[in-house]
Amino acid sequence: MSGKRRIAANKSFSQLAELVKKAGVQLKSRETSSDPRDFKVDDKKTTALPTPERTDTEIFEEAMGDVVRASWRHYPHPYSKPGFRIEDDPDAENLRLMQSAMDQSSPITVLDHPEYIEGWIGVAGRRFLPKLRSGLYSIQGQIDLHGFNRTEAQIAVEDYIIRLSRDRPCCIKIIHGRGINSDADRATLKESLQRFLLTRRMSRYVVAYASAPYCDGGVGAVYVLLCRR
Repeated sequence: MSGKRRIAANKSFSQLAELVKKAGVQLKSRETSSDPRDFKVDDKKTTALPTPERTDTEIFEEAMGDVVRASWRHYPHPYSKPGFRIEDDPDAENLRLMQSAMDQSSPITVLDHPEYIEGWIGVAGRRFLPKLRSGLYSIQGQIDLHGFNRTEAQIAVEDYIIRLSRDRPCCIKIIHGRGINSDADRATLKESLQRFLLTRRMSRYVVAYASAPYCDGGVGAVYVLLCRR
């Protein structure tokens, strides 16, 4: 019986080897080779070997490998002598302001002066007021009220305004003074003139008025913008 069992076992192992061969399976040999060339590497399943860690010194030497030492012997550092600071001229600002006051192209306004006056008639008059303040309108005529009393000054101003506004709109200058030599110690003509220009009678001719710039009389004169009537 034992002989028959051996024959059957050998026959089954031979069939197993034949089936494995047909299936294309390669059995691993029990004997391991110590030679690395005997191992087969699958190209589809390769594993990268970890790179050995490098020290900081090695990394620095690799980064600085192409660096060349530069020589500064032929390139001296530029040297400039310290300059002397010019003291500010205390009179320079005063001279600049005086020159600006004398320059007709850039007159200084007198809006901050306590004796400054201005006024307008309607919405149109307020629109023209900024240019009138700056003296941007050409002066077509002027009248000087020195030596007149209030009644005489009112008659002269009314006649002059009506006559000049008859043909075209224009801008005139009325010199009223500051009342420095007045018996009442105040500018009575100036106060009377300002009220008169805002009356309903004069609103038919007057568009706006404003104290003249420093270069053209300052608060001692007034620009009056007239419309045509």
